[in-house]
Amino acid sequence: MTADLTTRVPAFSATVEPVTLCEHVATLANERGTGYAVARFAVYDYREIRSSLGTSAATELLERIGTRIKSRLEPADMLSVLPDGDMLLVLDSPDRLEKRLHELVEQGSGWTSTVYGQLSAGAATARPGDDGETVISRASLALEDAGRRAPGTVTVCGTPMETSAHQRVSLDIDLRRAVEADRLTVHYQPVVALDGGRIVGHEALARWPDQERGWVSPDSFIPAAERNGLITDIGLRVLRRALRDKRRYGCCRNTWLSVNVSVVQLEDDAFARQVLHALDQEGMPPDELRIEVTESALLASARSRAQLIELRRAGIRVLVDDFGTGFSSLASVRRLPIDGIKISRELLHDEEPGLPDPTVVRAVRLLAAGAGVTDIIAEGVESALEVRTLAALGMPYAQGFHLGRPAPASRALRWPGTGLVSPN
Repeated sequence: MTADLTTRVPAFSATVEPVTLCEHVATLANERGTGYAVARFAVYDYREIRSSLGTSAATELLERIGTRIKSRLEPADMLSVLPDGDMLLVLDSPDRLEKRLHELVEQGSGWTSTVYGQLSAGAATARPGDDGETVISRASLALEDAGRRAPGTVTVCGTPMETSAHQRVSLDIDLRRAVEADRLTVHYQPVVALDGGRIVGHEALARWPDQERGWVSPDSFIPAAERNGLITDIGLRVLRRALRDKRRYGCCRNTWLSVNVSVVQLEDDAFARQVLHALDQEGMPPDELRIEVTESALLASARSRAQLIELRRAGIRVLVDDFGTGFSSLASVRRLPIDGIKISRELLHDEEPGLPDPTVVRAVRLLAAGAGVTDIIAEGVESALEVRTLAALGMPYAQGFHLGRPAPASRALRWPGTGLVSPN
C-alpha cells in the first residue's frame, strides 16, 4: 500500500496550495493510515514584520524561507504557505522527525535583504484511526506549545500535550461560565502591624468555588483569565465587591483595602478611570485603596506606568507584590512609581526554614527609606518565631497564614473593634 501510494505522488519540489496539501493529508489518512507526519512552521513576529515593513518584505521573507526548506525535502514531501504566514509541511516518512525538524528550522531560518526570519516548528505523527484534520490540528497544537517557548523551538505533539490542552480549554470554558453567572467570590487576608498586632489592611483575593472542581487555585484560573480576556472583568468585579464589603462592615473604616492588578489590566487605557469611577460610586476615599502589581507589570510598558501614575495622583497607593521574585533589582525601587513593597517569602528567608534573613530585611528597609517608600510588608509569615524575628528587625507590617488566612467577608472583616488579629 505504501509503495503504491508513493508512486502516485508527484515530486512536490514546489510549494502547493493549502487546499491541495490538506487533500493530500486526507488521502494519506484514508489510504495509508500511519507512516507520515505533519509539521507546521511559524516565523517569529511575522505579523509585526508584515505590519512594519510591508507586504513585499513579508512575501520575500516567506519565499526565501520556503526555498531553503524545499531544497532539503524528499521528493514526496509537500510544503504549503498558509494565509496567516505559517507553513504546513507533510513529511512522507516520520523517521528521525524531531532531528529533521531541528535541521529544517536551523537551515530555513535566515536573512532576506531587510529582515531575519526565525522559525519555530510543531509536528505530529499520524496514529491509527486519525483523519487528516486531526493530524494537522495536533501539529498546530505542537506549534502553539513551541510558540510559548523561545524562538527556534521544535515541539512534537504527544499525549501529555493533548491532555494539557484539553484541560486548558475545559478550564477556560468553565471559568467563562462562572464569571457570566457571577459565581466567583472574594476572600480577605489581613495585613498586620507587628508592633501591637493591629490590623491595618486587608488584601482582597479572587476565589472560585466550582461544583465539579472544588476550590480552583488562583494559580490556575488567573492565568486562564489573562489568556482568554476575562481578567479585566474579574478584576473590576473583585474591586467592586471588595469596596461594597468594606463599606458594609464599619469596623474596617480605619483600615485600607488592596486588590491585585494584572499587567493586562494596566495595558487598558480605561483602567485608571474605571477604578476611580468604582471608588466614587461606592463612596470610598482613594487613600483607603491599595493597588498591588508585580515587578514585571511595573516594567511592562510606558502605558502601564502611566496608569499607575494617574492612580497615585488621585491618592491611591501602589504596592509591589512578591518583591524579589521579578526582574528588577532592589535599586529599581528608587525609580518605580510605588509607595510600598511586599517582600516575597523567597527573598526574606535563607536556607533555614522559618528564619528571615536579617541582611535582606535591613537592606530592603534601608533602601525603601531612602526612596521614600513607607509601606513594607513581609509576605508568607507562617510562625510566631518569624513574627518575633521580623518585629525585632524593625519590619513594620506582615501578612501570612500565622496572622490570618484568607476568609469570606463575614468572618475576615468582623474582627473585634480593637482591630487586632484573631488568635491562631
